[in-house]
Amino acid sequence: MVPAAVLAFNILSLLGFLLLILVFLTACLSPTVKRVSTWYSYIISWTIFCITAFVVLGHQAPGDPPPSFALCVVDSALMYASRPFAGFATLALILHLYLNISTRLKNADGYVRREHVIALLGFPPAVYILMFLYTLILGIRTPDQVELEVGGFYCHIASQTPAIVGAALVVLGTSVSLIIEVLIAILLSRNWRAFRALQRCNEHTVSLSIILRVSIFGLIPAVGLILTFATYEQTLQNRIWSTYNILIALLPLAAALVFGSQWDLIKVWMFWRRSRVSRWSRSTRVPNARAAAPTDSGMPFFVIGPGMHPEEWEGGGKVV
Repeated sequence: MVPAAVLAFNILSLLGFLLLILVFLTACLSPTVKRVSTWYSYIISWTIFCITAFVVLGHQAPGDPPPSFALCVVDSALMYASRPFAGFATLALILHLYLNISTRLKNADGYVRREHVIALLGFPPAVYILMFLYTLILGIRTPDQVELEVGGFYCHIASQTPAIVGAALVVLGTSVSLIIEVLIAILLSRNWRAFRALQRCNEHTVSLSIILRVSIFGLIPAVGLILTFATYEQTLQNRIWSTYNILIALLPLAAALVFGSQWDLIKVWMFWRRSRVSRWSRSTRVPNARAAAPTDSGMPFFVIGPGMHPEEWEGGGKVV
């Protein structure tokens, strides 16, 4: 029988995976939901983060057959690579937010330069690919080190090297994210009146709610970071290993709930409200039901750069 902690880890990973897929598809397919490109990268990174738990299903209970070497080495590579990927994707989203705020405060009609956006989109996947290949090659070269970890949560490499490299990358990404969040707070405190005035006169300005959502979730990986260091102490590892993995599995679920609970996403699934608005629009002879539907004032969006696909932080509207 699968241990209770492992079962909880699997269930939380599955819930996070399904909710993130739902949020991603809703944003992709709905014409009323627009997001910046780094938001999509962020959601993808946490979706991939969940996959580790699924690769070794059927091999996690004490009586189950051990996973094959190929399965285990791939699972190890996925596990070690997904954590820095999620960390740097979070960093990219926070940095994008900072660049947007600072650009708008300088010029209400300004935008983040295209090359900056491309760099923000390209760096997290590059880290993921390099870490995945490094761990995969290391596992192939040292097959005796590849094993299902003692708790049965996922496969790992017994050598501390990939864990240290991965932890160092997570430390770097999380530390820079926290620094940028402090810079955002300083920027807003020094320019609070200008920021509020910009929000009143320019609907394209980022809302305070999205700043809080991004900033709050940026703090959550710090909890996992502290627990990661605690697991290097053997006496502590034995005590908190199950708790550590359950909390790690909660991170994607938290990401889905924090960013999937935005009002424009929720409205897409409120089919009963759409039908009521449609009946009202027909009775009042409004030619466009969407124009008559209640809208969210202050749902901001940003221009990322000329010639790029219109992208928004939150809400709908035309980007020029």
